[in-house]
Amino acid sequence: MKKILIIFGSLLTPLAAHAELSAGPERDACFKQNKDIPSAYNCLAAKKDASSKKLDALIDETVKRIKANNVGPFNGKEENSETAGDVYSQRFLNAQKSWKGYRDELCLSVATELDEDADDYQSYIDQCKINLNKNHTNEIAQMGLPPVN
Repeated sequence: MKKILIIFGSLLTPLAAHAELSAGPERDACFKQNKDIPSAYNCLAAKKDASSKKLDALIDETVKRIKANNVGPFNGKEENSETAGDVYSQRFLNAQKSWKGYRDELCLSVATELDEDADDYQSYIDQCKINLNKNHTNEIAQMGLPPVN
């Protein structure tokens, strides 16, 4: 009996992960506030776009903070024309590009659990991106960069 419960529980794990990434207050609010389905989907798409723009603004601000707080030459070598901030910010931007690819592919994979022709397919992707953008915002805050003066 224990083995059956363990197997059943492991089968439900992907569904639980799917529900957490593709569910959220934005999706709920859009479907409660809009009487028709297309308007609800448009509402959620707008919230996803706003979430992505907010994250992009944070990334831009973080680059400024990186450069302002790392003004010395890269690796402490005076002959180096690049500052530590130049290298750090470029590496940070490369990581953000990779992260956005990861986000897009993960959300697409989560939505794949649904049939691509299902009505909710895009809304699952949009809510997933909103959720991951929020999580990533917290990750960037953990860098602990002081504000630009």
